[in-house]
Amino acid sequence: MTAGYTVDRFPLLIVGPSALDALPDILRRLCAQRIFLVSDQGMAATGWVQRVYALLSPHWRVETFLAPPGEPRTATVDEGAAMARALGEGVAVVGLGGGTALDIAKLIAATAVSERPARDYLLCAHPYEGKLPGVMIPATSGTGAEVTRTCVLTDEQGRKSWAWGDELRPDVALLDPQVTTTLPRPLTVATGLDALVHAIEAATAQRANAIAQSFALQAIRLIAYALPLAAAEPAHLPARQQMQEAACLAGMAIDQCGTGIAHAIGHALGTTAHLPHAVAVAIAMQSTLAWSIETNEARYQPIAQAMQPSLSSLDLPDAFTALLQRLDFADVVRPLRNYVVEVDALLASMLSPENQPMRANNARVPDDDAMAELAQCTVQTWQAWQQATSNSA
Repeated sequence: MTAGYTVDRFPLLIVGPSALDALPDILRRLCAQRIFLVSDQGMAATGWVQRVYALLSPHWRVETFLAPPGEPRTATVDEGAAMARALGEGVAVVGLGGGTALDIAKLIAATAVSERPARDYLLCAHPYEGKLPGVMIPATSGTGAEVTRTCVLTDEQGRKSWAWGDELRPDVALLDPQVTTTLPRPLTVATGLDALVHAIEAATAQRANAIAQSFALQAIRLIAYALPLAAAEPAHLPARQQMQEAACLAGMAIDQCGTGIAHAIGHALGTTAHLPHAVAVAIAMQSTLAWSIETNEARYQPIAQAMQPSLSSLDLPDAFTALLQRLDFADVVRPLRNYVVEVDALLASMLSPENQPMRANNARVPDDDAMAELAQCTVQTWQAWQQATSNSA
């Protein structure tokens, strides 16, 4: 844990049922003259895009941009930024959806003020030139993108990469649990596990600090209680709100402390096997947790107690696996069961430059031999879940 550190500001948060009703007043406070609404086809199918449009269109000209399915891509950001730029002065960006839609919205807000393509900002290659005001409305409880300065996206070569900067942090986040009630059970489970991995990695990271750790530990407590309930009862608003709060807290934690080896491997799984991010990091966490704890039992003890008050750190890997089984993670994996993960390609991607900051930030920093071991373990874990989908079919 770092001896000296800085805690940066966070977006204004408006939390609770009907938080969405505050959106027009928030946009007036941001002096919005036109609205660029960023979402995706999945959200449009639920009716939420139309509801937000109806809330805003009596007051402003609203341009809607629906991102294509799949992980966010630089080309999508460039297309949206060009559309937002064409609207002229006074544009505010409203992001509605899961982590993909919010990351695209954040990048559009930060790149629409310049002529540079999104690829120029990957891995902090160039500074941003400003930003448009941004309001984010999460429809999942996973990435915490509504509060972070990080975006994950795929470049022209198909590599999973990242962008970072203060300009990517939204101005306001509206956490309305009603928006998450249409989320299918597999996505509720997968995104909730993404938030859990964020919290575990932030709390144990090399850059961890006491304030961010408090966010992460509370996120773990909330997830341990609320995720099974939200998965079982989709309309359970208290559980949905607790999951939104947990994802937000975990996002705040990683914004201060970063992530670790599970995200390095998760990004590599996205690059080489095209696994969705939430599934990839859950697989990677299951594959690496025991290895990370091996020389860091004390560091992981607060994590274990946040999961279950009587749990020890050495029991944490089994508890994590038991949670996956309780949540029927095999059902989440089932549509992906034919995806192939090859150990050599995975390891090469794990060792690529874009994944080294996460590797170096892990509680136990792996050398190259350990990276090879963890790659092999990840492949075995994935194959075990593929087999589980066959057994439970």
